[in-house]
Amino acid sequence: MGSGDGTGAALLMEIPKVDLRGLEPDTPGWARARAAVTASMTAHGCVVVVHDALGAELRQALFGRALPQLFALPFEAKKRSGCFINGPHRGYVGQVPSEALESVPIQDAGDPGSIRAFSDDLWPQGNQEFCDTVVEFAKNMLELEQTVERLILEGLGTRDESIASHLGSLSHLVRMTLYGTPPDKETGISLRAHRDEHMTTVLAQHEVGGLEVQVGDGRWVAVPPEPGTLTVMAGDQFRVVTNGRVPGCVHRVRTPSGRVRFSALLNRRCKGQAVLRAIDELVDDDHPLMYNPCGPEEYRAFRLSEEGRNLSDPLKAFCGVER
Repeated sequence: MGSGDGTGAALLMEIPKVDLRGLEPDTPGWARARAAVTASMTAHGCVVVVHDALGAELRQALFGRALPQLFALPFEAKKRSGCFINGPHRGYVGQVPSEALESVPIQDAGDPGSIRAFSDDLWPQGNQEFCDTVVEFAKNMLELEQTVERLILEGLGTRDESIASHLGSLSHLVRMTLYGTPPDKETGISLRAHRDEHMTTVLAQHEVGGLEVQVGDGRWVAVPPEPGTLTVMAGDQFRVVTNGRVPGCVHRVRTPSGRVRFSALLNRRCKGQAVLRAIDELVDDDHPLMYNPCGPEEYRAFRLSEEGRNLSDPLKAFCGVER
């Protein structure tokens, strides 16, 4: 990946912020936002957006109550949360010596019934406030993610019907994470540099910074946790869909302050039985096919294999077109 975990301090944020508040399709504001979002994503694989999807009240409910309540649960309860996730390596993450984090996934987080089942298993006495908070967060993040993907794909020249088909092929997952004291206090690395496997991530940080993004020349850029902003990052699946026009965002978490850090995110990914392939309009003489069609679950299994874990770019090794 060209993504060494250097110990030097990251630069101040130079990922552009794009204001998406009140955005309406087919307006001059939409066209400006489309150009800015597409430029940032094609350059860095990420964009920071200004949006009211996580207002002050919801932010307080999420980070002030829901996440602290969740991570205060006994280890066995948090581990049990993985029973609600389909597929291997998608459940609770924690107790890993090399990474100072705990992470709890919530599938179908926009469905009140699914969240109630998840919550009732962790809190037999019930926790309606937790359910309401997660459902609202998931709904708002999903709407924002779909807007950002539409802006990017339009900006790359994709037809409306292709965009609709693509968005309909995706599922989503909410993941809540607690970062503790980094195991390596010298570097402050809490989560090593990587690209995500899935399509996109919408990330909300809270108060304590830590997200760092690697830009094209190898420098690390810190993305501060400013209220009213959210970070959207592309993963390997989006590299395939956009035929390499959007790079996967190489990022890490570095918290040299040692302060406890919360984040919440929404992952979008290709549904398990779908075929992951480049959108037709994004393959032409100027942009020859970069990745062969593949199964998302097969690629995920390869990434998690011993061979895949040791590669700097497992996607290229798995389905890259040889030239």
